[in-house]
Amino acid sequence: MNRTMTIAQSEFITLVKTKAFIIGILFMPVLMGAFFAFMAYAERQVDVERRVFAVIDHTGSLFGAVREAAERRNAEFVEDDGSRSGPEFVATAIDPAGQSMDDLKATLSQRVRDKELFAFVEIPANAITATSAEVSPIRYYAESTSYEPLPNWLRGALNDEITLRRYDDAGIDHALIEQLNTRTPLSTFGLMERAADGTVNEAQEVDELARMAMPLFFLILMFMSVMTAGQHLLNAIIEEKMSKISEVMLGSVTPFQLLAGKLLGVVGVSLLLTSIYMVGGAYLVFASGRFDLLNIGLIFWFLLFLVCAALLFGSIFLALGSACSDLKDAQSMLQPAMVLIMLAYLGSFVVIRNPESSVAVGMSFFPTMTPFAMMLRIAMPPGPPLWQILVGVGGLVATTIFCVWAGSRIFRVGILMQGKAPTLPELVKWIGK
Repeated sequence: MNRTMTIAQSEFITLVKTKAFIIGILFMPVLMGAFFAFMAYAERQVDVERRVFAVIDHTGSLFGAVREAAERRNAEFVEDDGSRSGPEFVATAIDPAGQSMDDLKATLSQRVRDKELFAFVEIPANAITATSAEVSPIRYYAESTSYEPLPNWLRGALNDEITLRRYDDAGIDHALIEQLNTRTPLSTFGLMERAADGTVNEAQEVDELARMAMPLFFLILMFMSVMTAGQHLLNAIIEEKMSKISEVMLGSVTPFQLLAGKLLGVVGVSLLLTSIYMVGGAYLVFASGRFDLLNIGLIFWFLLFLVCAALLFGSIFLALGSACSDLKDAQSMLQPAMVLIMLAYLGSFVVIRNPESSVAVGMSFFPTMTPFAMMLRIAMPPGPPLWQILVGVGGLVATTIFCVWAGSRIFRVGILMQGKAPTLPELVKWIGK
């Protein structure tokens, strides 16, 4: 045990003293700050281009309404200093003048390609009078089909005007329709509780920061810690194998002691990295006065899942890395392990959308996904039942123990192997030796 702890201590100190680790700790907050700054900058750099679009109005009565709606919309995006805060939409009427529709639309398409127009739209003749079974679609033609503001605005403006025309034809008062269509906002609250003295506590309105920010913080932090630990283990074991250091070390310790020491060292590094960012997060919480965001129980579960995830994926990385002679072989061997991590991380967003769905529950019981999925479910109200947490933790711990054991079996054989990397079936045989 003393030798294992010595290796763990050496591994821990070696990593935390590297420039890469120190720069990484400082670089991540800078990177996140730069990301949010860029997003804020991008939001300010709005589209202010002039978009001229042609209208083929087969009804003969809707073009004027479209032009007036565009002018009203354009006026809303003019700031006090005369600058614009949105694109300018300019409608121009097209008279077929006896041309066939195919020839006319071909001509307009060429004008769009020549940048004389941005797009053109064709309004069917029965747009106002048609029933739901007879209505023809409004056709929008553009070269930049990924540009959405103009077609989205046209869809709303035309349908609003068509609806008003239908109300007029039916003799319905516009003011009455506006009153009947007034929408009532909806606010989301938690459940009310009855206190011991019989009084009822007022329900709290759902806080989006507490509902989403904290789970996402834990998700990203766990993913970053696992990836950092895994990459370090992979590089370290291959470097030691190529420089023959591992052969010297195996003269004093067993392969299992060497593997266990490296795993414990990297778990310590993951906990240190996590602690640094959690202290930074706690400082922001205290600075903002949001003490309600601190949840000791949630931090306990996060640390438990983090340790298990670091041991689980770390043992896989160590086992596969020990079976390779250089980084090139390791990259191909590690693809299955990387797929498991990426599936766990990307699948977590399914859990965020609906933490109580059958898919989310199933993911939280799948060992390689449990640290991410179950952590999110615990962080998001109402949280899973206790039995689900215990079953998930039990399966994760059992899988972690098995992976550490199987990794040690592969490590025992692979650490001294040289030459061509083994195949996955060969690795399975090593486990049974």
